[in-house]
Amino acid sequence: MNEITILGAYGTKSKGFGTSAFYLDEKNVIDAGNLLSPLEAGCAKIENVYLTHSHLDHICDIAYIIDNYFSYRHTSLNIVGLPQTLNAIQKHFLNNEIWPDFSHIPLDNGETMSVTYQEIECGIEYKIDEISTIEAFATDHTVPSCGYIYKKNGSAILITADTYSLESAIKLIDTREEIRSVVLECSFPCEMEPLAKESKHLTPKLLFEKLQRVKRDDFTLYINHIKPLYLEKIKEEIAQYRGKWEPNILKDKEILTF
Repeated sequence: MNEITILGAYGTKSKGFGTSAFYLDEKNVIDAGNLLSPLEAGCAKIENVYLTHSHLDHICDIAYIIDNYFSYRHTSLNIVGLPQTLNAIQKHFLNNEIWPDFSHIPLDNGETMSVTYQEIECGIEYKIDEISTIEAFATDHTVPSCGYIYKKNGSAILITADTYSLESAIKLIDTREEIRSVVLECSFPCEMEPLAKESKHLTPKLLFEKLQRVKRDDFTLYINHIKPLYLEKIKEEIAQYRGKWEPNILKDKEILTF
């Protein structure tokens, strides 16, 4: 059975709640909202961070991976994402003003830079190793963004990250039978629908209205990115609006199979 670990399941940081991070294996993660606390020295082994977009709750621990484990690392930290995402990181984050530009600082071995950047294109399947691949697909957020399909041993999990529209995800779910698990966001309670629309996030009502278009039901549905302050309210509303679905609400450190 294929597995990934949820290092951060929530939509903002709070005591006991980590922001978005998915641990594929010891070298590969999707997003970097919560890496140091659960992985500790294991962060030194991470080689590729696949970013969904440039918002702080998805990138913040990039800064501290290098800062804490610089002398432990033997390979560059490769930041992978859409061109607009990488540009935002370089211009506004790792820019020598907010944080050092590690792409110009060599590792102790002197042969490679601490950070490298790799652009990714939607719709192209990139090989991770002999049995696994990753593919980005466009999502609908306030900045350029993507979700990912992570496939291993012929089975796949789809992760949207932050999005308002589910059109691209639904099309993929209905046409890719290898997708066995789906992770969708749900950030705000229904009473905050205007804010959800403005910030391009989902409420339980919006989420399950959009899911009515999905033709398949032979996959496991997970929900993440809930704002911790509204966790109990959103759980109640998910139970109210879920219809035929039996969603699982993700928690930090949870292991998903697909």
